[in-house]
Amino acid sequence: MLITISGMSGSGKNTVMNTLTQKVNNIKILNQSTATTRSPRGDNNQTYIHISKEQFEKAIKDGCFIEYELVHDNYYGTLKQAFIKVEQDKENDYIRDIDVKGVLSLKKYFKDKLKIVSIFLDVPEEELRERLKQRGETEEQIEKRLSRGELEKSYKKYYDLVIENTDLEKTVKEIIEFIKTEKAK
Repeated sequence: MLITISGMSGSGKNTVMNTLTQKVNNIKILNQSTATTRSPRGDNNQTYIHISKEQFEKAIKDGCFIEYELVHDNYYGTLKQAFIKVEQDKENDYIRDIDVKGVLSLKKYFKDKLKIVSIFLDVPEEELRERLKQRGETEEQIEKRLSRGELEKSYKKYYDLVIENTDLEKTVKEIIEFIKTEKAK
């Protein structure tokens, strides 16, 4: 099973994923499944493969992505090759931060091949703004990220679970229960 986590910048996607993998032994983060032209943030995040815009556009032409999107002036794309182990591994579930449009593409791409469970993390705007400030974002960057919020929130209706992520422990507990229910189906 692939568990996707989506939400606006600052909604806590990586924090939730890391906490889930600490609490549930058979959930693994799907590392290096996303290529991006974004500069590294300096947090040693192993989730991204950072490449140039030219390399990314060549990979698009070569058909290397399940999906890709231009977000905040940077490309992000889900690499096909990263999902081979997800499809083959019957003992573990994988979790990945995927853009809202990307989740729909994944569900379409893996229809009848791989169970996809989609989770959207929502956060009130005031709290989101504060999280982005604490992360070191400039006011201009914050406004840019928040401006995409309406588009991202318009996709919530396509998700299996929508959670307001204001309390990490409560959010993680709810996700664990939801995953158990989905696995039992």
